[in-house]
Order: sequence, then C-alpha cells, then structure tokens
Amino acid sequence: MTMPSKYMNCYILAGGKSSRMGEEKGLIKIHNKFIIEYVVDELKPLFKKLIIISNNDDYSKLGLEVIPDLIKDIGPAGGIYTALRHSDTVNNFIVSCDMPFITSKAAEFIIARSDSYQITVPIHQGKFEPLFALYSSSCLDQWKEELDKGVFKLQNIMTKFNTLELNVDDNAIFNEDLFININTKEDLEKAKEKLNHGN
Repeated sequence: MTMPSKYMNCYILAGGKSSRMGEEKGLIKIHNKFIIEYVVDELKPLFKKLIIISNNDDYSKLGLEVIPDLIKDIGPAGGIYTALRHSDTVNNFIVSCDMPFITSKAAEFIIARSDSYQITVPIHQGKFEPLFALYSSSCLDQWKEELDKGVFKLQNIMTKFNTLELNVDDNAIFNEDLFININTKEDLEKAKEKLNHGN
C-alpha cells in the first residue's frame, strides 16, 4: 500500500540553464509571486518536506532547503539522481520549478495510484510528464548506472524500472493548462494572461 504523501519528500528541480528565457525561470515574478512560489504554495501542505535542487543560492530566500546538483549539466536526469541520493523517504515527488498551474489534487491522484511501482508518471496527449511524477528511492542505483552509461533522456531511463504510465487525457483533474511550463518569453506572457483570468 502506498504511504500517504505526508511521509514523502517533494523535490523541486530548479537547476535548468533557462537559456531560452535568458534569466532564472523559477525566480521570474508573475503577479508579485515567483513562478516557483506557485509550485511551493500548492504542494507544501501535502508533503513531509519540500527541497529545491538548484545551483543558485537565490532560491534560499524562499525559506526551503536548497541543495546543488550532484551531477551538473545533464539536465533533469541529474536533478532526479540528486533527489534520490538525498532523500530519506521511500517515495519522492519530483516537479519542475516552472509549472505554475500544477495542483495538489493532481499530485494526490498520481500518488494514490503508485502502489508497488518504482515510478508513476502521467502521460498527457501522448507525452510523458516525468517532471510531475513519483519516484521510489529504490531507483537510485540503477539510475546512477544509466547516467554512467551516458543515458540522460528520462523516457529512456524509465524503461529500466517498474513504471506505471498513467494516461490522464480524459481526467478532469488534469486540465489542459496543468502541464504548461515556462520556457520562453511567449510562454511567460501566456501564463500571465491565464493567471489573470484565474484571479
């Protein structure tokens, strides 16, 4: 049986280079709130601890533990490895810092279906969403082996594990905005508009 989320850590990946945005994505403000704060505020009540993985100490202003990537410059595969290595819990929720429309209800839905799987990942419109997914700490050794072999694409790494691919297309909890992430100035303007309508 899956443990309730209050026994899990949640790791927010904020280690990306933000090359398309030109500035630190998670620390851009929308309506006087950092993008990462939308993630923190939504998920903080759910989990035992929220930890930010980033090489940028500026994130410490949020009052959460910030840890650096153990393996730099290989993208989110390195961030997930860092989370699994750091974790003191059996299961760990991983989320990207630039997804302001995620909801705690969607996270709970994933967690509730993760029993006996090493990874539970939503599939939305045919795409894996590995940065809003649950990972067991039992993945650690095999994950490192894949990185050592130069396998950095998350979808390829996940084939090595007992992975539940959770199709969420017809699920009202997973609305069309939920998986939006902010990569470009255009994405940022669209997000501002959507959040305006939500307020």
